[in-house]
Amino acid sequence: MKTTLRVLIWFVIAAAVMLGAVWLAERPGTLTAEWRGWRVDTSVGVVLVAILLLMLVGVVLWLTYRSLVSAPGALLDGWGDSRKRRGYRELTQGLAAVAAGDAAEAQKHARKAEQLLSEPALTMLLSAQAAQLNGDTEGAKKAFNAMLEDDQMAFLGLRGLIAQSLRDGDQVRALDYAERAFKIRPQTPWVVHSLFDMQAQTGAWKDAQATLDTGLRTKTITQNKGRTLKALLLVERSRTSEANGLDGEALSLAREAFGLAPERIAVTVRLAEMQLKTGDAKRAMRTLERGWALAPHPDLAALYLKASGEDDPLKRVGIARKLVAAKPDDLESQLVLAQASLDAGLWGEARRYLQAAGGTGPTVRVCRMMADVEERAHAEQSKIHEWLAKAATAPADKAWRCSACGAHHESWRPVCESCGAFGTLHWRAPGMFGQVLPPEAKQALTMNTVYTTSGG
Repeated sequence: MKTTLRVLIWFVIAAAVMLGAVWLAERPGTLTAEWRGWRVDTSVGVVLVAILLLMLVGVVLWLTYRSLVSAPGALLDGWGDSRKRRGYRELTQGLAAVAAGDAAEAQKHARKAEQLLSEPALTMLLSAQAAQLNGDTEGAKKAFNAMLEDDQMAFLGLRGLIAQSLRDGDQVRALDYAERAFKIRPQTPWVVHSLFDMQAQTGAWKDAQATLDTGLRTKTITQNKGRTLKALLLVERSRTSEANGLDGEALSLAREAFGLAPERIAVTVRLAEMQLKTGDAKRAMRTLERGWALAPHPDLAALYLKASGEDDPLKRVGIARKLVAAKPDDLESQLVLAQASLDAGLWGEARRYLQAAGGTGPTVRVCRMMADVEERAHAEQSKIHEWLAKAATAPADKAWRCSACGAHHESWRPVCESCGAFGTLHWRAPGMFGQVLPPEAKQALTMNTVYTTSGG
């Protein structure tokens, strides 16, 4: 279409020129010019041709003049473009060297990029990464701090300083940098999660809750995850209030936490503890029954028996049955009934519950309890040794394990001692969260955005 239009335009122009030439040919005329004794007689056509030639010469002279004047600038621009291209090439090669783990090569390209480019923000990032790769802590810090002077690079600089501070074990400084990064970009997931965990690690529960609320508003934290995290924060605030002698406030916070996440064992335990402390044992037992129906755990059973106030071993068997009524076939329910029967001297009942709990692959705890039953029942030593031998190779029991790094803990705690993540300990069998990470990988989890909060 465009080609056709272009041909049509040239055709119109050619036709107009031809018509003009014909018109002039049909109307010949003469022009006479006199100047200082000179007289020139010529035709109109010749004059028009002369005028056109003069115009063409003028255009050529103007283009020549402009080319001569602009030549030095064009040469400089070409040299600058070439220099910038070489600089970007060095920058790209430097980043590739960082990705390959070649510290010396990365630093070499970083120095060349700095010489060729007038964009310090980009070259500082490469220099910082090269220094980190080479183990030059001070050089990395210097580069990251220099990035703070550039508004566009300040956020990246803060991220680098957070990671460097964590490597150095300087949690206070890392928290300060995280707070500054949070002010710049409160909607960035890794900032929210990192700041939240750091605040939790230092026991700043109210600050952590404010960060969590921001994460929920900006949708960097899901509602379900936020619900469970908030419940666990309220548990820790309840402990703080109790330590300060504010039992009423501690109970209120525990009750609020239970309303948010009754499936979390720590939440159920906390509310029942405060209800017991304030003299409401019956309500504590109801809380524990509800918690058991959602997530059975030995701590709930121990607290339930304590709340009952019953010391008679036989009667405690009946109390245990009441607790596990909602989940009678659960492994933990069978083990609670077995232990209560064992304490009451009901060896047959204890064996029956343990056999139901162990099935074809009894765990370590089942095997050891069976050995205890045989010993108390004065069975043959061979039976006791057989169960102890099985315990040595039996599958591991459920335990408190971190869903972020897989670390094992003897008891529940709000922050994983291995990776520093908050609210990631769950009562789980081994292998449910994958393999345990090596030590160098655990520290990186503080800045990780993966948090598992569902379940018990």
